[in-house]
Amino acid sequence: MEIFALIPILIMFVIYLAVLGFTIWFSISLINAQKGRNTILKEISNKLNIIEISKKEE
Repeated sequence: MEIFALIPILIMFVIYLAVLGFTIWFSISLINAQKGRNTILKEISNKLNIIEISKKEE
């Protein structure tokens, strides 16, 4: 009978770990996506700077 009292505690612990794991996974994937966007935006910015310099010289 006492073993059945531990089942709800174990279920809550597993759910807690699942939520914690999902939160960490989501945060890491969001940060990686932002890094990728920043890289692309930096490349675009560099290309625009080259175009502006070329137009000013002409």
